[in-house]
Amino acid sequence: MRILHTSDWHLGKIVMVQSMLDDQRYFIENDFLNALDRYQPDVIVLAGDIFDRSIAPISAIALFEETLYKVAERGIPLIAISGNHDSPERLIPAARLLRSSGIYLANSMSDFLEPIDITAADGSRARFFCLPYFDISMAKAFIGSDEIKTVNDAYGVILDMASDKLSGDCPNILVTHCTVTGAVTCESESSISVGGAQQVSSDLFSAFDLTCLGHIHSPQRAGGSAQYSGSPLRYSFDRNERDKKMLLYDTSDGMSVTEIPITPLREMRTVRGSFDELMNVPDNCSQDYIYAVVDDDHLIYEPMSRLRIKYPNLLSLEQLYMTRTHEDENSTLSMTREKIRANAITDEEIVISFLENICKVKPTEDEIAFFNGINKRIGDDGI
Repeated sequence: MRILHTSDWHLGKIVMVQSMLDDQRYFIENDFLNALDRYQPDVIVLAGDIFDRSIAPISAIALFEETLYKVAERGIPLIAISGNHDSPERLIPAARLLRSSGIYLANSMSDFLEPIDITAADGSRARFFCLPYFDISMAKAFIGSDEIKTVNDAYGVILDMASDKLSGDCPNILVTHCTVTGAVTCESESSISVGGAQQVSSDLFSAFDLTCLGHIHSPQRAGGSAQYSGSPLRYSFDRNERDKKMLLYDTSDGMSVTEIPITPLREMRTVRGSFDELMNVPDNCSQDYIYAVVDDDHLIYEPMSRLRIKYPNLLSLEQLYMTRTHEDENSTLSMTREKIRANAITDEEIVISFLENICKVKPTEDEIAFFNGINKRIGDDGI
């Protein structure tokens, strides 16, 4: 049996005011659906965080509905669980109806005790145990005990509840959404871990032949037979957010793993250099999402709008000169900033600092007098 593992689609996500919906649609149409046609998996696993927020935008819901329809058209079963970003109550308003089309959406901890048996066209079988995201309070209510102190404790108890449901003649596969101890995280993940209280040991998954994980956005093995597929797109400029892929497991080959690389509509990358160096690029500049690090020895005036001429999808920018002068308490810019905070600076000082630090010019006495004259007239006339 071939199992396609993906997770953390975060449909409707916005990164630095930029909607990712076009990029997500491109992934679904050009990577996900093409992978279904090329590799012909027997079942698809979507391990949580289908949407980016509990009340998902209508456009994101419509994209997911369209995707489910295209999956059902292909006759491939899909098993999905709710993650910490999803609203379990809103995720599956027609769950029973969808099951008749081979779409299994699990949003309740009780779903874990009702494993899903999938049979492939060649007769091979696998049993799937779906455990959606939960917090401590949810676990205590489900288990019926206030003795549970950590998510790791809860996982130990809950997984043991299904021990008598494990199959002895086909692979047992766990689908869940959590932070496994030791996993490499990145900035685009919303933390569901405080200290170690909500981290889970991969040792608890030992009864399962495969554990398909969601929540962490970088694909990686999480100990034993547990795997994160990672998110299909980069949602931050963090270097720890590794290359994107889907994972294809083959149960007939000792649970071998084939990595299916994802080619995004736009990459998300960082560029660095002086302002002139960054501007000196071909006119057909990349459409990638860009984080620019401007490394000049002076401030650049309106760098964002000017750099967007070459980088139309520039999302954020850092001027290292600002960082250095902020750390240098004796710099004129830092002293000006402190005066502004203390409300102990004149309009004349602000203008002089602006001209010297931004425009790199020193005003003459006549120019200063001209400014003070205009400033006085504005004050006198109450403009």
